[in-house]
Amino acid sequence: MKIGELPTWLKAHLVLKTIGIQLAILVGILFVLWGSQKLYSMLDPTKFPTPAPIPENAASLPENEKGKVLLDAITHQMRVELDSPLGWTFNDIIFNRFFFDNRAYRQYGVYHATRFLLDLYSSQIAKLGPSDRESEFLYKARINSFALDPRSFMFPSAEGAYRKGFKLLEQYKASLDKGTGVYNARTDDLYASFVTVTGENLLGYSLGLLENSQEMPFYELDNRIYEVQGICLVLRDFIGTLYELYPEIKAKNNEENMKAAMEYLTRICTYDPLLVTSFFNSGELVVSYLLFAKARLEDIRDSIRI
Repeated sequence: MKIGELPTWLKAHLVLKTIGIQLAILVGILFVLWGSQKLYSMLDPTKFPTPAPIPENAASLPENEKGKVLLDAITHQMRVELDSPLGWTFNDIIFNRFFFDNRAYRQYGVYHATRFLLDLYSSQIAKLGPSDRESEFLYKARINSFALDPRSFMFPSAEGAYRKGFKLLEQYKASLDKGTGVYNARTDDLYASFVTVTGENLLGYSLGLLENSQEMPFYELDNRIYEVQGICLVLRDFIGTLYELYPEIKAKNNEENMKAAMEYLTRICTYDPLLVTSFFNSGELVVSYLLFAKARLEDIRDSIRI
């Protein structure tokens, strides 16, 4: 008997059975993907709901202690990435950017933001004035260590260079303890910090990465989303710490602005969908979070200038 000669009820039964099998296969694939992601996240975190820890008495710390806390906040996430189970992925032979691209581009974003904030800290905050010299430790760290391309594999490796940079930062912190180092955060430095965060190299750059996201292929879009996540991880630590260290920011009626900005940054820091495509779980949602966070931080920036 040919299929066309089968009874109507049997045809319907075969169609439903075929659809059921296809749905079961699809659900099975999605379950395997979900399970693989969950297993991987047990080894290596893919969501970051908690910012860097801040001392409870942050606002009452001596100025040099505040300098150490702020520097630790800038470098916190990069230390987390370097000390993570899979290490620095971009230049790894096995766990590299081709097989672990989301992780690698998140690390690239962490590097990008850390470098720009270290430049701000060294060239402006950790100086008595514009004509004062930078700390030799901070200068060497940002010029010789953290300026190295994060994709560098050998001679020297990026990971090795960054670890040397962290040793130089520890030497700077020791100089603050000895009284030979300088940390001098003024009101104009607080303003400059928010200008830098909301400017073209950080949040502005992040928005640029996701411009026209609906036209990007999914394999490029998800890399850019996770690069933005890496940037936001560092910015959240920096801004949150700065706010707690200097209550004059809060005194400008910025509690609601800060709470909202941190909430939107945290949404980006915990963004980790099963699949990213140009039309589903696209960059538009992340762009909206960026725009809301940027607007709140710009309000804080402008309040400091007044």
